[in-house]
Amino acid sequence: MGKPRRIHPEWVMMADAGIPVDVIAHLNDRSPRYVGEYLARHAETVRGGLAPPPLVLHGPRPRPASLSDPDRRFRARLEEFEAFLATHGRRPHLSSDTTGRSKGTEWALAHWLTIARSADRHGRLAEHRARWLDRVLPSWRVDDRSIEYEAQWRQNLVQLLVFIDVHGHHPVKRQRDSEPGERQLARWFSEQRQALRDGSLDPQHRFWLDRQVPGWAQTRASPRPT
Repeated sequence: MGKPRRIHPEWVMMADAGIPVDVIAHLNDRSPRYVGEYLARHAETVRGGLAPPPLVLHGPRPRPASLSDPDRRFRARLEEFEAFLATHGRRPHLSSDTTGRSKGTEWALAHWLTIARSADRHGRLAEHRARWLDRVLPSWRVDDRSIEYEAQWRQNLVQLLVFIDVHGHHPVKRQRDSEPGERQLARWFSEQRQALRDGSLDPQHRFWLDRQVPGWAQTRASPRPT
């Protein structure tokens, strides 16, 4: 490799001051031809004139203004969700009707909430977004299916208490002479005992059964305590 080309701004300054090329060459121990060619090629660059374009290192493409706020869309859906709660007094529900799945519909809001709930379960929902949802609807982590199951469970418990109050005993699975709905109620009651035995019974459900139906777990068809 050859030696790097040296820059001589002082030669340009001397030439601009009117000093002849041969004098500049003599003072710098160079040939007049070399100095003349240097001035012809590099004088403008040294003066700051026709310099080569600088090398520009381009960074990442600038983010579009519409995406500059990563929470913009989430906040917009949250506002729609809050407005729905205020208008209807309930959370939006998913529906099997495929005609109402466009943006801004109840189905779209319910789907958005389902996605947020799934992201939260897997640790992918930002903490500040979870706090926003907590403020709008503290029970947002509970899905519709769980709410419907809990409502049905409590309804079954009420029906059980009514049956015991009327008949004085727990419902049983009779083949004949059964009251309307007794077999279904007895099946549900048996499922609670089975859940208790295998350890899958919800602690809150056991609390209410223990409180409202003493001795429910010991016998299948015991008389109502007096």
